[in-house]
Amino acid sequence: MSALSTTAVQAEVLVPVDQFLANTTRHYEANQYKTSYTVYVPQTELQGNAIVLNPAAVGEPVKLPTTSKNGITYVDIESDPAMLGVSYTKVNGQLTLGPAPQASTVKAPYTMQTPLSWAFDPWPTQGTPYQAKLNSSGDNIISPSWFKLHSLGLEASPNVSIDYVNDYKSKGYHVWPLITNRFDPGFTSGILADQSVWKKYAHNLVQYAYIYGFDGYNFDFENIDYADRDRLTAFVAYLSNHLHQYNIKTSIDVTGYSDSPEWSLVYNRSAFANSVDYVVLMAYDETWAKSTTAGPVASYPWVRNHTEKMLSEVPSQKLVLGVPFYMRLWHDTNGYAKGETLAMKNTGSYFANYKDKMTWDDRLKLYYLSIPTGSGSDRIWFEDNTSLGLKLDLVKELQLGGFAAWRKGFEDESTIAMIQGKDLGRGIPKSDTVDVPEPVVEETKPLTKLEQYKLRLEEKEKAKAAKAEAKRKAKEEKELAKRKAKEEAEQAKAEKKRQAEEAKAEKKRLSKSVQVVKR
Repeated sequence: MSALSTTAVQAEVLVPVDQFLANTTRHYEANQYKTSYTVYVPQTELQGNAIVLNPAAVGEPVKLPTTSKNGITYVDIESDPAMLGVSYTKVNGQLTLGPAPQASTVKAPYTMQTPLSWAFDPWPTQGTPYQAKLNSSGDNIISPSWFKLHSLGLEASPNVSIDYVNDYKSKGYHVWPLITNRFDPGFTSGILADQSVWKKYAHNLVQYAYIYGFDGYNFDFENIDYADRDRLTAFVAYLSNHLHQYNIKTSIDVTGYSDSPEWSLVYNRSAFANSVDYVVLMAYDETWAKSTTAGPVASYPWVRNHTEKMLSEVPSQKLVLGVPFYMRLWHDTNGYAKGETLAMKNTGSYFANYKDKMTWDDRLKLYYLSIPTGSGSDRIWFEDNTSLGLKLDLVKELQLGGFAAWRKGFEDESTIAMIQGKDLGRGIPKSDTVDVPEPVVEETKPLTKLEQYKLRLEEKEKAKAAKAEAKRKAKEEKELAKRKAKEEAEQAKAEKKRQAEEAKAEKKRLSKSVQVVKR
């Protein structure tokens, strides 16, 4: 047994990384700077309520859950020390490490309270974490984009963070990381045909969930060959069934209905509803980013139509309405449009600058703006708090399982306030009362070294972006000046030519006059 050499973290299950590495029975690797570590956790097997860990079994890589306090790096072993290869006892606040047990315990089952309030976070290292729940009608979920399928197993982002998880869980959120297939049909076809790698994915997802404290996962599998439809359905069912045995929730994202084999027809939505806990309808991209015809991202009639149609395949309490925190600016030239994604938080500046040109489309339930340009027009169908609020009302009206927003960081505080004030109804399990937690007022503390470092990185990124923007503007101005100089040169050349022709004509006229005088 190894007693910890510090009392700085007696109240928490944190172990100095060097001491953890000296005691763990798991094989581990470090990066060249020894700032990140990977442990290899054996695949598990269920025996009743016990998770048996066989040290001789195949080990799957898991990024060590480390955190930094006062310049010291610790391993957070609280969630599942057995999988990490240690055990511990705590006496009078003093932690003592011991050898790893041969078994862990299955998490207790839990029931989600719908309607869910859910946000996708593809860039979890950027921006400020939510400080409160999005809505108190039901449970809240945050989905950081942390995992990709790989031909050799699960690929975890280097940004997987125990601090992120603990921060959101302290605010009442469930953390369900997003897993993507890279939107690569060729790659996806390969892994769907190789069931041996399915087992690696399933085991590794369980290990990450238990070590980091994830409550569930979100499958974002898109752009898949239609020929793989049945294999995709089987793959999702396999993953979901394995995770459910460990009381880990599952969900999958699906598009609305279209005639696209790879983006819509490939989804067996009714089969998904039988295997996962929630099906998220991505009710956006009504007009795709690469469309050459301008249009809205999520008009109300389009969203309602696809939602109601999907209710014929997915039970209402399992269907989650995906909503956009974004819109598109369309540069329309002679009927050919090119889209540019705009964050919803940019709406205010357009309302301030083009208030008189804004029109409300009562059929589409959104604001519309057309700005004339030299080559055509710039057009926007807006997503704002009004249009979003009307779509969120569908959650209560159709008794849906909740909403999920793509994506965190595209909204502002006014949108968060609007969502927090929405009555989304009460789902499953139903309750007569809603417990609204009192706001937590935290004492202001000086930034830690890690926070200062992150802040400096953010400032560098902002400066880099500002420099790039300035460079772009300078380039535009240079090109504009060049065009202007060229036009002026051409005008001067034309003027010089005109003057030369006039002088020539005048000379010819004078010559004729002289000849007349001589006669």
